[in-house]
Amino acid sequence: MNRRALIISYYFAPQNTIGAIRPTKLAKYLTRLGYDVTVLCGTGMDGKRDAILEKDARELHDVRILNEWNPLRALKERRKSAAPAAVSAPPADTAAPAKRGGLLHRLADSAYIYLRLWTDRSFQHLAVRELKRLEGPFDAVFSTYAPLSVHQAAFRAKKSGLARLWIADFRDEVGMPFRWLEPFQRRYMRMLRKNADLLTAVSNGFLEMMDFSQTGRMLSNGFDREDLPETKNEPARTDDTFRVVYCGHLKEGRRNVACRDIRPMFRALKKAADANLLSLEQLRLVYCGDESELFRAYAAECGLEACVEDHGKVSRVASLALQREADVLLMASWYLRGQKGILTGKLFEYMMMDKPVICCTAGDLAGSELKHVLAETGVGFCCEEAAGEADRQALEAYTAELLRRWQGKQPLMQEKNEAAVEQYHYVQLAQKLDGWIQELEREDA
Repeated sequence: MNRRALIISYYFAPQNTIGAIRPTKLAKYLTRLGYDVTVLCGTGMDGKRDAILEKDARELHDVRILNEWNPLRALKERRKSAAPAAVSAPPADTAAPAKRGGLLHRLADSAYIYLRLWTDRSFQHLAVRELKRLEGPFDAVFSTYAPLSVHQAAFRAKKSGLARLWIADFRDEVGMPFRWLEPFQRRYMRMLRKNADLLTAVSNGFLEMMDFSQTGRMLSNGFDREDLPETKNEPARTDDTFRVVYCGHLKEGRRNVACRDIRPMFRALKKAADANLLSLEQLRLVYCGDESELFRAYAAECGLEACVEDHGKVSRVASLALQREADVLLMASWYLRGQKGILTGKLFEYMMMDKPVICCTAGDLAGSELKHVLAETGVGFCCEEAAGEADRQALEAYTAELLRRWQGKQPLMQEKNEAAVEQYHYVQLAQKLDGWIQELEREDA
């Protein structure tokens, strides 16, 4: 008899958002391990669909999309339908990234957060109601944060006997946008520690920050090679340029803080160009995402604005194609005393490209998990702001060596540890999750 798993995740296929990847991949590979998987998910913030995740979801037979009350999505749709009327508007000044501030912006941000909380509450109400329609029991319910509602609904599933085991998973740390919600946060965390059979998080840093390090387990994000097209279907590159590709965000959420700083890599490239290791005509700084202005501003500050190749916001299929054409994949993160657990999913997506990965990490701490993973797998180099001049010089030397290999038409990847990389394939992550479920069943017997 197959095991049965219930997954509760607001973000899920075919939503075109990074938060949908983890639960969709785990559901797909648990299904291949013989599980009967049922999914409760939301509708997302917009109607954009990820073709890759949509294909994954075809293997799942019971995905229930709950149409929660979401005024922010409705507002987005109205703005989108009104967009043609704004074509004649004068272009915005793109000389520097826009800054937020003032009472009106603070009020707008507060209203946005408040409406997101009510949207979350609406999803929780619908999820709890949907639980009553499900036929149990499930061997396990796996709920993955964010938002808050997913764990509250999973708690109901465990408490009612619909699911025998509850695994509460965290892609992000639990934070409250308003001070008056802090007592609720404390009660919420106590509920999780007391009732969940297992607490998992994407990094050891998150486990430590949420005081789960003694009982929780790390279940990292990962990659899925089935996302990639067959190599024979890809056109060969014909240009003679050194392509550094950055995909994704540069700012952190609606706080609009530019905490992902890629300028250390840009400065290293400019220094290499000044040393005649390549010409600026040979360099391409390729960007895809919705923060083109900031990317261009960073490049201009380092004297590399003419090298920018801006694709704007693209589909995940197009993003993966750009990554496959890269010589170097660039990413950025942060490592702070108050936030140690950043292991972004983009790192693992980059891992399957067989390209060197360079990460610029801002913050006041050195020795991040991200740096450890890059060193363990041998896929790249992490330059940490907190490490000071030593890391900046090491980044310059690493970049110069890559350029020498590129000029000599030598392979750029020379230190990759295949076994270390494979542990982050979603196949193995689903097997790890299955092993934990069986272990908990034995303990409960």
